[in-house]
Amino acid sequence: MAPRGQLVEDILDQLPLMTGDVEELTGATASFVNLNRTDFRALQALSSSRGMTAGELARALRVTTGATTRVVDSLVAAGHAHREWDPQDRRRILVTVTPAAQRVLERSLQGLREDLRKALAGYSEVELNAVLRFVGSLRGLARTHARRLARPLT
Repeated sequence: MAPRGQLVEDILDQLPLMTGDVEELTGATASFVNLNRTDFRALQALSSSRGMTAGELARALRVTTGATTRVVDSLVAAGHAHREWDPQDRRRILVTVTPAAQRVLERSLQGLREDLRKALAGYSEVELNAVLRFVGSLRGLARTHARRLARPLT
């Protein structure tokens, strides 16, 4: 086994390569469901919620509200999403994924989920907890770094 410092450097070397792999997967999955990447990302965000306002979706996608309106219009027109009144606050309109679109999303990722289950089967509970902690940390750090990069340099 490599020394700890080398393992850390090996992980750091792999992470930038993984982002390209994730981008490739996102593009392939978007193509599989006949969507562009932005519409697909929106559908993913919506499917992991019980509905979002257009403003919430804009923040999740990190795009303007105008761009979000176009995305929502496109998803609604294609039958992937619909607008409905928020049952908790009738002044708000939520965008939700249709059941058919949810099934398509699940089907598009089914093979990956099965392969990941097989890959994770070889890990102990302790290792799985470490992986889960690492993935959570990685996501948080990625969001933080993205926000930093989005700020104009002075």
